[in-house]
Amino acid sequence: MIELPANVESRLIHAAQDEGQSLAQFVDLLLENYLEDKADAKAAESAYREYIASGEAAIPLDKLIAEHGV
Repeated sequence: MIELPANVESRLIHAAQDEGQSLAQFVDLLLENYLEDKADAKAAESAYREYIASGEAAIPLDKLIAEHGV
């Protein structure tokens, strides 16, 4: 079990109740989302570093919108 400060534990319990979940379900979801976010950030950083290293020129937003009709 993880020891949390009382105020953090209380906030988690209330948030779980607000979502209609048990504390364990809520914490599982929080951790899953956190780990996914960390993996996404790592992949994005890697892709950005590859892009910078490639020397490829950036595309201005207005050109991108014009070309793709967004």
